[in-house]
Amino acid sequence: MKNLFILFLSVIFSLFLCETILRYFLINDQLKLRVEANQKQFKDFQKLTWRPDTLSFIPNSKGFVNHPEYKYTIYHDNFGFRNPCGAKKKEAIKDIVIGDSFVYGVGVQDNATLNCVIKIDNYTLGVPNSSPTCYLKILKRHYPTIKNLFNIKEIINIHIIIYVGNDFESLISLGGSCPSKTINNAKMNQSGLLQSINYIITKGMLSEFYLPQVPKILYKNYKNKKKYETINSSMQKFFLDNGNDTFYTSIDHVNQKNLTNSLKILLEEFNKVDQNKLNIKFYLLPSGSDISKERLIRKSKISSFDYKIIDIDVKYLSILKSCKKIKASCIDLRKYFKDENYYFHDTHLNSSGIKILSKIIEDEAKKL
Repeated sequence: MKNLFILFLSVIFSLFLCETILRYFLINDQLKLRVEANQKQFKDFQKLTWRPDTLSFIPNSKGFVNHPEYKYTIYHDNFGFRNPCGAKKKEAIKDIVIGDSFVYGVGVQDNATLNCVIKIDNYTLGVPNSSPTCYLKILKRHYPTIKNLFNIKEIINIHIIIYVGNDFESLISLGGSCPSKTINNAKMNQSGLLQSINYIITKGMLSEFYLPQVPKILYKNYKNKKKYETINSSMQKFFLDNGNDTFYTSIDHVNQKNLTNSLKILLEEFNKVDQNKLNIKFYLLPSGSDISKERLIRKSKISSFDYKIIDIDVKYLSILKSCKKIKASCIDLRKYFKDENYYFHDTHLNSSGIKILSKIIEDEAKKL
């Protein structure tokens, strides 16, 4: 029994010693960034009221977000969407903004959402974790009500915000459905042994210790190194960062034909919502890593891929090429944003970023 106790103490001391050495002496930039990212991961932080059956949040409901980088309460309107400022002038609106969490306003207080900051009357249909095909379903479902509510009789502008960071693949395949109720209580999938271990390491009790991260980093380094060698024959021809943004190395890895067909179908279906009465414009909202080399380097270290082989132009050039072919109105927003317009760890725009996006939408609305 005494020997077992000594063994136990030896193991504990060894682990403590290894942790101390990794943390203070053998300082590894990749390891340090991984732990810092873990510290800023949300841990069951989101309480929402999404209903998949109605494709809206519960009308007049309240939600709550408590993230390491932001904290606020959410209020939904009579129809179940986040429009805290409603239509300021109470006149017939001419602009509807559709998108995912960026349009919903993840990361900002009510008074800093697009609905409030855009100076022209507008209505926003924003749903976190949604895709372009979901935007279409939401508009089809709720446009008749909106049209009647705001007495819409003239041509209306539909501003579709596509987050190129992680919407690109669903845009090509027209995949990705509307979110399920799981977004109401954001939790990481812990089903299965590997998922449970990963949760403990990245978000659980071991997330802020250096030593448990070493096996994961070594495995991801090995896995991505192998992927470099076989990427031309791989089904998944892109790399993922810890926020699920995607990164390509060559435009040859994009199925341009599928992308063009998908955009054509989307454009046609959006126009069918109210035939000849919609001005539709697509906005290509960039990932922070697509406009900041410093962020790209940091994200690549956290996620174990080589930033030097990444071509950040691939997704934008591909979409713009397809837009030109089908004569869709698309605008690349990269030139408008800086790294400081995003949260440091989280991928969303902060209030300064929302102001920039609002001004772009205002200016484009005047042209439509």
